[in-house]
Amino acid sequence: MLPFERLRALARYSGDDAELVAEAADCLADFSADPAQLVTVCRRLLAHHPSSGPLWWTCAQVLAASDPATGAREATRLLARDRTATRLASLLPFPHDDAIAILGWPDTTGAALVERPDLDVVSVRAGHRRLRAAERRVRVLDLVEAIAASPSHLLVEVLAAGSTSAVVPDGVADLRWSLSEAKLWLVVPTGRLLPDRLFEVLQRQLGDRDDVEMIEVGTADEVAGPWGLDAPARLGIHADCPVAPELLRL
Repeated sequence: MLPFERLRALARYSGDDAELVAEAADCLADFSADPAQLVTVCRRLLAHHPSSGPLWWTCAQVLAASDPATGAREATRLLARDRTATRLASLLPFPHDDAIAILGWPDTTGAALVERPDLDVVSVRAGHRRLRAAERRVRVLDLVEAIAASPSHLLVEVLAAGSTSAVVPDGVADLRWSLSEAKLWLVVPTGRLLPDRLFEVLQRQLGDRDDVEMIEVGTADEVAGPWGLDAPARLGIHADCPVAPELLRL
């Protein structure tokens, strides 16, 4: 497939986010010889997928690299080596008798829970979206049933985050309010945490989309990522994404 045909396919892509980002990184490497064109390609991809934190992170890594093709490969490598799932699995309480609640079945959090078959996991139906297939047995509940389960923890995987705010799937606010006694852990895998200036651009690009919501990081009890657990107020110190000036003027 020619580079521009591939770009059009990626712009229309509506599947798995990890696959999108891996394909996008490979596509960006094809445009590495032309800096102006590379910027245009990044902007076009982000305009079509504004809520994908890993795509913003990857584009910033590529544009900031002295060699964009090398930057694309390094970004792909870092995303593939994300340790968040393993760290999260080791940090969840053990032994544990109470339920752990999640919204839907997000990739990284799901991978962590696969490593903890001892936990009673309840997945709350995410509106009308189809629940992604889980690799372990979970209880799929509606909101009323989830409240009755009295989970001790609510794990929310962010789509993207800055130091004080995060983009999450729609339904999180209602779930958080309904499970107010549960400890809220925000899960921030590699590629989801952006510098505040870049995150502000992402927020503007989202506009009035109804499939995502904003949450204040400070409302969480903990933030979990490849670093382990940390206080919400310290989330910003873990940012590993450059501020690519070319992305501040979308």
